[in-house]
Amino acid sequence: APLQLQLTSTSAYYTYLLLLLKSVVYLAIITFCLFRRTEVCGDGKSS
Repeated sequence: APLQLQLTSTSAYYTYLLLLLKSVVYLAIITFCLFRRTEVCGDGKSS
């Protein structure tokens, strides 16, 4: 039983960690796009 409990706890921990990492990456991409959008839009309109 203790082994199963530890396994479940570790699995939940990694799942939470993965979700957190995904959120950070998602936010980073959104922020990057927001900062780059003005330049990209400007280049697109000029050409």
